[in-house]
Amino acid sequence: MKVSPTSSRESGQAAVEAALIIPMMVFMVLGIIQLGMMYQARLMTEYAAYRSARAGIVNHGSCVNMHYAALFAVLPTLGPTPLGNPGRVDTLDRAIQVYAEYAEEGMNSPRLFHIPGQLEKLRVEVLNPKRSQISGLFSTYGDAMKAQEIDYDDVRDDTIVAANLLTVRITYFYEMRIPFANWLIHGWFMGFDSLDKLRGLQFENQRLGGGASHQALEALGANKGKTSRQKNDYRLISGLALDQRKYIIPLSANYSMRMQSNMMQKHVSPCAVDE
Repeated sequence: MKVSPTSSRESGQAAVEAALIIPMMVFMVLGIIQLGMMYQARLMTEYAAYRSARAGIVNHGSCVNMHYAALFAVLPTLGPTPLGNPGRVDTLDRAIQVYAEYAEEGMNSPRLFHIPGQLEKLRVEVLNPKRSQISGLFSTYGDAMKAQEIDYDDVRDDTIVAANLLTVRITYFYEMRIPFANWLIHGWFMGFDSLDKLRGLQFENQRLGGGASHQALEALGANKGKTSRQKNDYRLISGLALDQRKYIIPLSANYSMRMQSNMMQKHVSPCAVDE
């Protein structure tokens, strides 16, 4: 049977259209899945901030207890455990097992790390009271235990009332795990503030230093951040993406609660910051 020239042209056109559309459709599906998982991680980060603050107010401002409370909150989003076991937490027994493996890594570290000693998977910071206030607060209001403890119900002035409002910030360095969508979305996230530097150039064809456009954006994102700690975080995040193909998004949430136990200096000092 002889194929007409018209049918041959239509078949070729359909193949070209499919070649253009299918990759876009695949990215849209994978991107939707990845963005959905990121939204879940964002919600879990907010819940972790609440759980962490709750653990702090009833445990004398203990950084250790706040950290493990936050860890348990984000378990559904952590993925495979440090021992390589599945990260499923759909039953209580599974949740306890996954928590135990991550907590054991935390006990050895004493935090969970992407880069040991530099970038945590989960960071707990006390914003109030500030680190610079700690020594003065306890020496002035620490009537018990040799100025190592302040009463949670002390209302003698505004300073101590404000200090007993524990404010916790959780930063969850969430690892994106959906292939293709992870590096593409992450490149946009890292390079968003620097896109004006590519003005006048074809974004999809942009090459800097022999790398692809998303690699150029990752490198530009290494300069993000306002504080010295944020700048260091983004530098490490960029390095993980370029060198190890681990794509990390920092998610942050704050929560404040009034102390319900006496704050102890040795417990709260390790994670207090001045921001």
